[in-house]
Amino acid sequence: GTRGQYMSVLANHYRVKFEPRILYHYDVVITPEPPKGQNRAVLDAVFKLHGRQKLQNVTPAYDGQKSLYTARSISDHVELEVELPELDEAGIRRRNRNFKVVLREASQPDLRQLADFLAGKIATVPQEALQALDIVLRAAAVKYFTPRGKSFFGSHFGVRSLGGGVEAWNGFYQSIRPAQNGLLTLNLDIAAAPFIEQDLLPDFLGKAFGMDPRDLDCVLARPDAQGDTARARVKRLLRGIRVETTHTRGAKRVYRLQNISSQPLSQLSFDLNGEEVSIVEYFKRTYGYRIILQGLPAIDAGSKDKKKYLPMELCRIRQGQPYTKVMSDVQKNSLLTATCVPPRQRMGQTEQIAKDLIQSTYSIADEFGLRVNRLLTEIPARVLPAPKIMYQSMEECPREGAWNMRGKVMYQGCKITAWSLVNFSRTLPDRAVDTFCSRLPVDCETYGIQMNPKMAAPWITEINGNIENAVKHLCRLCKQQTGQDLQLIICIMPQTENKPIYASVKRMCEIELGLLTQCCLSDHIKRCNPQYIANVILKINAKLGGYNALLLDEMQKRLPLISDVPSIIIGADVSHPKIGDVQSPSICAVVASMDWPYFSRYESIVRSQCQRSEVLEELFWEREDENGQKQAGGIIKDLLHSFAQRSGYRPQRILYYRDGVSDGQFDAVLQYEFDAVKKACMALGWGFWPTQEDGLPAQKRARSTPELTFVVVQKQHHTRFFPGGGSPTTKSGNIIPGTVVDSVICHPNQFDFFLCSHVGIKGTSKPAHYHVLKDEIGFSTDQIQQLTNDLCFTYVRCTRAVSIVPPCYYAHLAATRARLWIESDDLSDSGSHPGRASTVDSGGRSSQVRPLPLVRPLPELHHHIKQTMFYI
Repeated sequence: GTRGQYMSVLANHYRVKFEPRILYHYDVVITPEPPKGQNRAVLDAVFKLHGRQKLQNVTPAYDGQKSLYTARSISDHVELEVELPELDEAGIRRRNRNFKVVLREASQPDLRQLADFLAGKIATVPQEALQALDIVLRAAAVKYFTPRGKSFFGSHFGVRSLGGGVEAWNGFYQSIRPAQNGLLTLNLDIAAAPFIEQDLLPDFLGKAFGMDPRDLDCVLARPDAQGDTARARVKRLLRGIRVETTHTRGAKRVYRLQNISSQPLSQLSFDLNGEEVSIVEYFKRTYGYRIILQGLPAIDAGSKDKKKYLPMELCRIRQGQPYTKVMSDVQKNSLLTATCVPPRQRMGQTEQIAKDLIQSTYSIADEFGLRVNRLLTEIPARVLPAPKIMYQSMEECPREGAWNMRGKVMYQGCKITAWSLVNFSRTLPDRAVDTFCSRLPVDCETYGIQMNPKMAAPWITEINGNIENAVKHLCRLCKQQTGQDLQLIICIMPQTENKPIYASVKRMCEIELGLLTQCCLSDHIKRCNPQYIANVILKINAKLGGYNALLLDEMQKRLPLISDVPSIIIGADVSHPKIGDVQSPSICAVVASMDWPYFSRYESIVRSQCQRSEVLEELFWEREDENGQKQAGGIIKDLLHSFAQRSGYRPQRILYYRDGVSDGQFDAVLQYEFDAVKKACMALGWGFWPTQEDGLPAQKRARSTPELTFVVVQKQHHTRFFPGGGSPTTKSGNIIPGTVVDSVICHPNQFDFFLCSHVGIKGTSKPAHYHVLKDEIGFSTDQIQQLTNDLCFTYVRCTRAVSIVPPCYYAHLAATRARLWIESDDLSDSGSHPGRASTVDSGGRSSQVRPLPLVRPLPELHHHIKQTMFYI
């Protein structure tokens, strides 16, 4: 692209040169299988013993599992033996053991193919060659750091407590990526991950429960339901953790915890030479140790046939174990702050990591013909101009990606005639609620919203958990006093411990009552800050169908290629359940604009699908009903039909933004979802599906349905940009909002670009990575980049540009809301209706011909709010 002000940025990518040569890939088989984590030790011993005579004195790159790479050929098949001291998980030598290592040539990755791909001579990425180089550059780092995924961590990088017995270890991420100009780049970034603190087990459990270990001891000793619940939680927390004993003389024993006793330690005993001896007494006799915390369960380190109990206070957690359980919100926020550092500091840390890593990997990199540049990559960039924002009577020019509502009137305000309020907070004074209720209509009028100053039903306080009764009472009272239904209910939430209330309110109002809600935290209501009230009004206006603002180009129909003909913008996302949740479904959400020539009102459809499936399975389907008639349906068909009904047009162009797709899933997602959109158009009678028999050219057949541009949006990446010398920055030292990069580190053959549309307030700004996988509409580079940047200024919940296009944000919000419905359903007496299709859509549509779903169905959205943006 060429539009915008030119500047330079530094990227955390390091150029990598390589020699176009053949590498050798060997399958590794070790017998007998070494203890977990000891494969590398066996291979190191083999190459140390046999390297000169039988292994051509090569330096191997080993992935620790089944693959080994060398720069020179060893042989097609090599069998070697080595005697090695067998080490347990504590690294304690037990006895010498013979291992047989078989190296069998599996393939010959050709780096010449990789060079051809980077030069644009072939289109397919030679993944094997790329993977080989990635393992080569990781091989040295594994020796010094603790690997986890594509990252490495070490306590020497820095440690901070996250609370609950968990600590954050700093480290770095590394990945080799194809780039332009015939080069590869090594992407390096700072990282942080949760690890379990090296504590005695009782101390760890005390932190996890937020209790003194002595108090926890009393809880776990209880024979009632409270004790059973606590023991079940302890079992979940400890499963898989490695501990070492502290009471044995000499070598410490290491155990991987799998089970605990169902009874307190004080109640456990065993037969010792015909005498029934308690565990407490045994440790006192044998080791002279008096067990203090006898209410804790014991570690069950034996088998089904032979029990072996260990007191928890004699076990210490081993260092360096990743924490894989679900973290609390407090822990997550603390972890984020570990890498939330200013750009200059992040750049310095990255450069230090690169210096150390390049030095430690030099010998093996040289063996394989790799050269890693020691400097951050300087890249040409451009700053796109910010769009002009139109309000009812004035024009706003955002500065640094933000503006405010002072003196503004909504482009189109909604009308609120029937509203009320329920307070769920115990600590909020009635006077504060009265102040808010009287001030909200006044401020609404200031911003151009007609809000009845008199509530349809007097506000109430409910602090006894009768959420359903409170809301329904207000609905009945409104109907009795005004003869109309409530349009909006404002819910004041407790400042803490509010998730169950929030979930119950949203599910009941959106599924059962068809009532729009706006939730506010009690502290905000107490302070009654004008800026906060303005943000609340933004959400209320959008939910009730108003327009907060429009882009000037949107209003004047000057948005490239989508303003001149009826067009629709679609955002799609898939939300997966939490780690460890094996029962909840994944939830796919799709939103679509309904108000051409504007693009501000988005209708949503949300459906459940098979867990962890990334492809949107319910976009389109065809099947026969019980009468043998062919039926078609799905998310896209319903949204396109709704667009035609609401706007009065059939869309001629579809701009499809897809969030949350990794590089390896591009082909699968594009093939399935692109075809699904096309088939949905055909099912509506908008053209015909191309066949070979129709005799038309392929291009003409493709144009028989609306033109479709398919763009993937990636946020989960590790590319960061730092201002180059002399380049302008924001107050926080970040790059200017609107910065776009589309060269050097971008894909050598695909159309992709990085766009930082938002202003980074804390830490270092993360750009969004956009991949245009298919472009039937025919956007130029400047057009799609500027349009994408402009759309980021249309997010209705705030007065600032956001980091990814709003349709993807809205899809994420809708999926999150749908998960809230089923999670709150788990806590209530009412469940999903059996036999209902796994469908919720804001059109309230369902099919009678679909079979019972194999995944948990979602409850059906109430038809009263089917076309609103209830999810924002």
